[in-house]
Amino acid sequence: MRLFTKVFLLLLCTLLVTAALSQWLGEKWRTENKLIEARLAQMSDLAETAVRLYEDMGARHYQQSIHQELRQLHAFGMLTDREGRPVHRIGRPGEPPRPVPEFMHPLIEQARHQQQPVTMIEPPRLSIAIQIQGDRGEYIWAATTLLSPEEMRQTGSSMRLLQLFTALLTIAAVSALLTRMLTRPIRSLQATSERLGHGELSARVEAAVSERNDELGDLAQTIDQMADRLDQLINSHKQLLRDISHELRSPLARLQVALELARNTAGEQAETELDRIGLEADRLNDLIGEVLTLARFDQGGVHAALARIDLAQMIRDISCDATFEAEATGRRIETGELPECHFMADRIWLKRALENVIRNAIRHTPVDSSVEISLNVESAVASIHIRDHGHGVEEEKLAHLFEPFFRASAAREHDNSGYGLGLAIARRAIELHAGTITAGNHADGGLQVDITLPLVSV
Repeated sequence: MRLFTKVFLLLLCTLLVTAALSQWLGEKWRTENKLIEARLAQMSDLAETAVRLYEDMGARHYQQSIHQELRQLHAFGMLTDREGRPVHRIGRPGEPPRPVPEFMHPLIEQARHQQQPVTMIEPPRLSIAIQIQGDRGEYIWAATTLLSPEEMRQTGSSMRLLQLFTALLTIAAVSALLTRMLTRPIRSLQATSERLGHGELSARVEAAVSERNDELGDLAQTIDQMADRLDQLINSHKQLLRDISHELRSPLARLQVALELARNTAGEQAETELDRIGLEADRLNDLIGEVLTLARFDQGGVHAALARIDLAQMIRDISCDATFEAEATGRRIETGELPECHFMADRIWLKRALENVIRNAIRHTPVDSSVEISLNVESAVASIHIRDHGHGVEEEKLAHLFEPFFRASAAREHDNSGYGLGLAIARRAIELHAGTITAGNHADGGLQVDITLPLVSV
């Protein structure tokens, strides 16, 4: 069934149920009102009868007749003068008048000042007071009755609350069903899209959604097909890079052999040109190596060989090596205090990640400036901060800084060193250790790369 049909039928069902419940509650309310009005009317009709019997037949006959009528109605009533004093209590013959019950005082007092009947509805008690004109004066007829348990079940407030609660519960159940029918698959589609957006190309919509025979099922199948196509395209792209890199290794090796032969043949006549060819061949060889390394990471071919390392000492060693490269171009390496930090990590890949980040910082910090390296250890997490004093990176490009072959800007790429793969490999090496690597512009200028590593103990 299509989603349009489901939503249409559920909404129609909700409206029909709401209309039916409204009709039912309305009928219940009218029935309750009719019952109460009938009881009040019965007690009201006795007013003129009581006055006529009292004035025409006398108190004794009035007492006997009205008492019989009230018994049939399961009610109590009395006739009072205009001041509210009972002319005779309805009860056993011969009994003297008794005071008016306390709960009827306000009712009688109100009837004295009004020209219309006064009713009091406080289930199970129903009361009425009427001012009536007789031949020998004015009277007030007051009567009250108690609803039976059966009548209370029909008219009680608890019953009305139960009816209202039942109606609301039914409407809420239908609404919840409609909401769940729409939101649950949408949340599944959203979760799958977010996973795909974060690069998890194996993510697929759960079968309960993709197997639906409606528009949401069609959308889920489209997303799965798109994910399959993206996965194939990216894997083909990675495989193409790996294959090309492998294929380039053979002619490159032959080129280096031919270069050495040319050196021996040409002597000093073409030394400058041959040195340039050799430099470019070495760069090409390095590039091919980095592409192959990145391909190994992307295909899951790299696994961490954990060993106990001293992170502070590793940073000192890398800084010492990087100092020779930095000083050759008029730059410096500055390390702050490095606290002792021992944990389990892959020495080769962690060292390579740090070297790539530090060398990237050396290339982009200006001459006569420094690259600053610091280490903090807190709550079983090591934080490494590497900052240069260059031009920084535009905010919108920071998120792409660790993507392969990404070049931030012309200002930061003022020379042709680097291939745009060093930071990409660094990110994968850090993620291999369940860590994170991010970049941001420092408040005082330059780019700062922050690396966090969970300290896995021995």
